[in-house]
Amino acid sequence: MAPRRTAQDKEPPNRPGQAAGFARRTSLRRPGGRLQQRRRILVVCEGETEHAYFTGLRESDKREIHPFLPEKAKRPQREKVVDHARKAKSRAEYSQVWAVFDADGHDVRRLCEQAEKDGVGPAVSNPTFEVWLLLHHQEGVSGRSAQAVGEELKKAVPHWRKGNGTQFTHFSPGLTQAYTRAKRYPPYGNPSTAVWKLMGELGIGA
Repeated sequence: MAPRRTAQDKEPPNRPGQAAGFARRTSLRRPGGRLQQRRRILVVCEGETEHAYFTGLRESDKREIHPFLPEKAKRPQREKVVDHARKAKSRAEYSQVWAVFDADGHDVRRLCEQAEKDGVGPAVSNPTFEVWLLLHHQEGVSGRSAQAVGEELKKAVPHWRKGNGTQFTHFSPGLTQAYTRAKRYPPYGNPSTAVWKLMGELGIGA
């Protein structure tokens, strides 16, 4: 069954005369600390866990982000996520567009490189997004499969539930630490996560 869309999941129409895209970057603050133009970032999520996490981040921290969960596809969902982000970039008013998806042990380097060429920021985790979640609570990740990382996360956060049961409050205290720890992992390695790059654009940990 396709996930139910809420009003917050609907994309606003383009504003005349304004363009959007990952390549158009603005800074949250000038050197003197004064706020610049407010940014709105679209975050296209592969699964319910990612969507719940970023929705919680938006609601708790009032970040200018718009999490979106596309319908499931017959082809690999990560390709659907990147494709949706690419199309959304051309028709909606966002300062940046990001695709958050899992590598699941596959080589996704070409997919990520193409996404960047198209103006989409790829925030890929290998094997899964749970690597990013786990780094909120401990220095490193030992699991190399989705099941192993999930079990490791469950031990660290006994109340965690995959999917819509993911609560941002279980992870928010360790957000800055997760940013620092994730940067230590080589790109596309197993385990690894590039979600820290998106967080840096949000002014978290940078």
